[in-house]
Amino acid sequence: MSRFAAVIRRPVFILAIIFPVALIAEFVVLEGVHGISLPSDRGSAVSSYEIREKGTELHFITRNKRFSIVDLWSRHGSAVEALVLRESFVIDRQEGIEGDSSMLKVEALDGKAVKWGFEEAGERGQAIGQVYEVTKFGCCDAPNTYTYFSLRDGRKLRSTHTELNQYDFAALEQSLYD
Repeated sequence: MSRFAAVIRRPVFILAIIFPVALIAEFVVLEGVHGISLPSDRGSAVSSYEIREKGTELHFITRNKRFSIVDLWSRHGSAVEALVLRESFVIDRQEGIEGDSSMLKVEALDGKAVKWGFEEAGERGQAIGQVYEVTKFGCCDAPNTYTYFSLRDGRKLRSTHTELNQYDFAALEQSLYD
């Protein structure tokens, strides 16, 4: 056995050289190729775009992320807690085609843990009062779709093709406390 082979087989060499190199390679693969980040990076938002050919079609893909802080209120109007929302928007627009393929993902964070989350097709989202509204723009003369979710637990409350008026919206919020 050569002197080099004897050195490679020693536990000290394995722990000092091979193990750190394997960890660095794993980090590069997860972070660089798959986009999986360390837990400390989950408190940051990164947006990106790409132009990709799929077959003979040209696609414009945008990925936008943001954080919003909303207040949850009790039935009697006193603030219960501040809620951090991590919102991710992915839009795939194809050249020469009306409409797009889009998805919105919202997660409520409690420190670093996710309390609840949902995914819904849509291009725009916003917290309004105690409700989160997702808007999916209509295509080819189809109307927009408005979907409403509870900010308390992320459950879907209602979907409609017209925006809610103030009375319908108040009734929807009231249903959260019943």
